[in-house]
Amino acid sequence: MQSDQTTHKFEAIQEQLSAIDSVSNLLTSANFDLDSLLEDIVEVTARTLEVSGCSLRLYDQSRGEMVLRAVYGLSEEYQEKGPIRAEESIYQEMIQNREEGGRIVEIGDVSQDSRVQYLREALEEGIRSMLSIPLLRNGTVIGALSVYTRTPHNFDEEEIRALKILANQAAAAIGIARLHRDLMHLEHIEQELQIAADIQSRFMPSTVPEIEGIELAGWNRACREVGGDFYDYIELPEDNLGIALGDVSGKGMPAALLMTAVRTSLRVQAENIYSMSEVMKRVNNALLKDTNLEEFTTLFYAVLNTTSWRMTYINAGHNPPLLFRDGEIIRLRTGGIPVGLFRNADYNQETLDILPGDLLIIYSDGFSEAPNRHWEEFGEDRIIDLIRSNRELPPADIIRELDEAVSDFISPQVDYSDDRTVVILKAHKR
Repeated sequence: MQSDQTTHKFEAIQEQLSAIDSVSNLLTSANFDLDSLLEDIVEVTARTLEVSGCSLRLYDQSRGEMVLRAVYGLSEEYQEKGPIRAEESIYQEMIQNREEGGRIVEIGDVSQDSRVQYLREALEEGIRSMLSIPLLRNGTVIGALSVYTRTPHNFDEEEIRALKILANQAAAAIGIARLHRDLMHLEHIEQELQIAADIQSRFMPSTVPEIEGIELAGWNRACREVGGDFYDYIELPEDNLGIALGDVSGKGMPAALLMTAVRTSLRVQAENIYSMSEVMKRVNNALLKDTNLEEFTTLFYAVLNTTSWRMTYINAGHNPPLLFRDGEIIRLRTGGIPVGLFRNADYNQETLDILPGDLLIIYSDGFSEAPNRHWEEFGEDRIIDLIRSNRELPPADIIRELDEAVSDFISPQVDYSDDRTVVILKAHKR
């Protein structure tokens, strides 16, 4: 007698070990596909416990529902019954007691248990007894693994233990599959962001306009894959060149999309309207149609006549560009509010002559607002000092010195990131 009990126990252990091994191998055989994995789990569970049916539900916390994801041995009609609200069902005890590792739910006769939410459907399916074990991941209930019998059945300790082991293995496999899915999704997002970054880079000028007696250089670096800063050169009739630099509110993809809209709108208006004030007003109104109040753009736009060197500009809320002239600094402030805030905003323009020896720097606040470990900003004064120390260099070299100085200034202990964009114009003799 003792020998028979030992043999039975040994066989039970062997079955459990075999089931554990089966679930562990499912992840590889399913190629990390979550749906395939769940289908395999319910089949292995049903066969191991020799029950008539098995189901696996995952808990959707946002909806408070136990969502049916896989079944074995149950009809399609039964599977198509309505959603199960966790707090109104047999799963209530699992969810409410998740700090305790969730509770096992055992029902000897479903016809006599008020917790069964779809009693008629269960009886029509022939379900009489059920055992449900929570799926736990890092101490949190993520779902439930349930088995069913068509005859009254009292689940013994060995069956409960076996289902617990299967549920633990299943929860681990589901966690790995979800992680793999998330990594694949992240990789897909990264690929799309790289494509977006490549597209956005094409929006920046690929060549520098050649102007006799004047050097131009522009540079942009997004703090993420894509950004909201831009600069642009716009060729206009009668020897005129548009120079723009914009800084869109926000970061990442939303800012990049808005940046594209601003740049496109500016180009369309600039190439068709002579009045710069009207150009800026129309850009502002165009953006208001498709943006929220918190979505706006600071924008500096200038038109330089490449023959006369006369420049007309509008500053729409941007930090003032700095014109270095014979030891003096002229801040180009004239303009109005950022574009995209209020309909029919008015913008003033100012005209000045670029003189031999002048140096103009147009930059975004990613330079001036960069902080050190004391949250002290790099600021305008440091920009001025750096330009003065390096103004004999070509514009592209000045930009490199400025970027290196700001990068060295920023503290790695400070959580800060912002796009950096700059255009420098340097006038020589005619």
